[in-house]
Amino acid sequence: MPTKTFLNLPKEKRIRILRAAKKEFSRVPLDKAVIANIVKEAQIPRGSFYQYFENVEDLFIYLIHYMYGIDKKKFQKYLRETDNDVYEALKLKFSDTIDKLAIEENRQFRINIISTIFNDKAREDLIQKIIEPDVEIDLTYFPAEVRKSKHSHKFVSLIKMIGKTCLEKFLTKSAPAAEVKDNYNNYIDFLKMSFNL
Repeated sequence: MPTKTFLNLPKEKRIRILRAAKKEFSRVPLDKAVIANIVKEAQIPRGSFYQYFENVEDLFIYLIHYMYGIDKKKFQKYLRETDNDVYEALKLKFSDTIDKLAIEENRQFRINIISTIFNDKAREDLIQKIIEPDVEIDLTYFPAEVRKSKHSHKFVSLIKMIGKTCLEKFLTKSAPAAEVKDNYNNYIDFLKMSFNL
């Protein structure tokens, strides 16, 4: 994780470093990333990099956690926009994700994260650090009948599987954005309806 020195930098400088890192990790997976490219793009001396992060892996993990944090805040916004309807908020979140992934750099960044996770040389501790933020969908957002059900965790797992499957179809270009969004929305509507039967 970043040092206190990094966290005490002015916000614009921290963002510049994170954008440079995202650009590099969009270009190649973690095992091929080059610190020289990041420091050049961020316009910082190479020595400064090591005052901020232990190594490129440390920066990669921090960047992923940082982006998950942004996603969590956006989900709160979607909940407010939908009067706390978690199903509609999930649809908005997924739609926004697909729209972002239509930008090639974002798409390649996501693919490179997946490539890093499934790399034969990937260490278990690294994988755990990468996927750690991908915690369970918070059950407190769901209606009482879902929260109290003995099947609530299976229900949440289904939602996550639906998201990953639809996302995979878009990333591999086996389905266009509109179709993937429509499929996701239909699955979420079906789950909502089936839980209320």
